[in-house]
Amino acid sequence: MASEDWAYMDSLRAPVYVSLRRKPSHQVGGLMPMVLDGRQEWQHVPWSDAFVDIEGPIRQPKEHPLTRFKMMHDDETLYVAAELIGPKVWGTITERNSTMYHENDFEVFFNPDGSRHHYYIENPSNLVSLRSAVFVDGVANSPETECKRWRVELSWSLAELQQFDRQRLRVLDETPSTVAGDVWRVNFSRVEYELGTVVKPETQQLQFQKVPDRREDNIVWAPTGVVDIHRPERWGYVYFSSQDELSGGESELASAMSEFLEQQMAIESVLDAVYYAQRAFFEVHGAFASTMERLYGGVSDSTEPLTAVERTGLEAFPLWDVLHRYELSFPELSCKSDVVNKEPGVSTRSEGEDVKDSDVEPCPCPRSLEAQKLEAQGFSSNFTVSTGSATQQWHLTHDGRLWRTT
Repeated sequence: MASEDWAYMDSLRAPVYVSLRRKPSHQVGGLMPMVLDGRQEWQHVPWSDAFVDIEGPIRQPKEHPLTRFKMMHDDETLYVAAELIGPKVWGTITERNSTMYHENDFEVFFNPDGSRHHYYIENPSNLVSLRSAVFVDGVANSPETECKRWRVELSWSLAELQQFDRQRLRVLDETPSTVAGDVWRVNFSRVEYELGTVVKPETQQLQFQKVPDRREDNIVWAPTGVVDIHRPERWGYVYFSSQDELSGGESELASAMSEFLEQQMAIESVLDAVYYAQRAFFEVHGAFASTMERLYGGVSDSTEPLTAVERTGLEAFPLWDVLHRYELSFPELSCKSDVVNKEPGVSTRSEGEDVKDSDVEPCPCPRSLEAQKLEAQGFSSNFTVSTGSATQQWHLTHDGRLWRTT
């Protein structure tokens, strides 16, 4: 990926949505009855903003057919509904867990803990709690009939989705799987192909067919900047509210934004700026910069210390204004050593025996000499960048994993 792509991705700002609770029933007790039929009868839940092209409105200002979603939850279940406007409703895949994006589809992406990792390490295709329903306002797969839209409703067990939340590590019998104030990273994608009409030889009936050599449209809630939905750092934020009315939910969201979420978004933006700069640096040098001075102050093949000009190059860091506005520390780079005392999680001592660090000889990794050579030149094979405020501290690694320590 070119460095200008990284810079453009960093310019995109993620949307925010508030998930309201499912309404209670004051007549029969419990929750308001609902049928998962694709007709979206939960009127108290707001629609999202209209979806845009995955590359963002600057690179792709093309207008797309209206696509939007709504989300709500209760103590046990998460619900998503979507409306997809369009005159041609087409789809032939009927087998569950098939690869869907070769035809027109609607896709949902959850990263419950915001780490940017656990959504894809565990394969969610076999979530047994998934329920779905589709409603077509017209006739599907019928070129003779113009449709208005199609709608979809989906639900998942929050307890089952909790397996992807590795940051909070809640125990289900002690704490609800999702509580008010939780924030997830989420995205939605509509894949839309340009369709033509052909005659099926076997039946002599009209049918839809993809127009050859035309790239599909990828229409998303949160643009990633490139044609790749698997950029969770660019996904939107969903805030789980304790309220079942929009006014109350918006009030809670406003409080969360002022108390921690706006600052968290700024912190993530700072970390991403360094991450993208490091990726661009790696493309040129085949390694990451081991210091911020090396990353932003220039680089040469010399092993000599940085010059005064290179040190002052930190002025090139693009988000000084964000650091000042949110009172954030200047990002700090650290590199993991390739020399370790012992294998992680392995202990050879007897139970109760106390072993001092000095008792263990360092075990050089086979790559340690290479790593030492890189470090001497201001390079590294890995990095962790950290920044934060008086109330929260965040870290991001070279492989894109994000986590909070305070």
